[in-house]
Amino acid sequence: MNNTLPRPISASRSGFSLFEVLMFIAVIGVMIAIVVPMWGQTESIYAARDRRNAQELAAMSLMAHSAGLDFIQEGDDVAETARAIVRGGMPLQGSMKGRRFIVPGLSEEDIKGAAKFLVIKDGELIYTNDERLEDGSQSL
Repeated sequence: MNNTLPRPISASRSGFSLFEVLMFIAVIGVMIAIVVPMWGQTESIYAARDRRNAQELAAMSLMAHSAGLDFIQEGDDVAETARAIVRGGMPLQGSMKGRRFIVPGLSEEDIKGAAKFLVIKDGELIYTNDERLEDGSQSL
């Protein structure tokens, strides 16, 4: 008769199980699937942000102009006009007297980006979907 006991299975294993490795690969795959579509789209994201800011500035300028407050700066400087709107203003007379017209929270970078989509025409700040170049000409 053989009175030897079977060897105990070691409780400490080295390495990972197949399931753990497959789960790790799946998680990495999901993370890559989320990141890859956004790769290289930062320019379009910034352009969309700049267009939205330009629309907001043009709308505020029009509302303020209707209330008797003129933000348009001397020399038709679009960026300086945008800065004036960001600083805000208050009409001194009329039905909107005492109301504050302001677009808060725009940084200098936001103002420069929005200025690419704004033009001053006939004393009004107008949003245009065409991006202006640094020299003021329209891009193609």
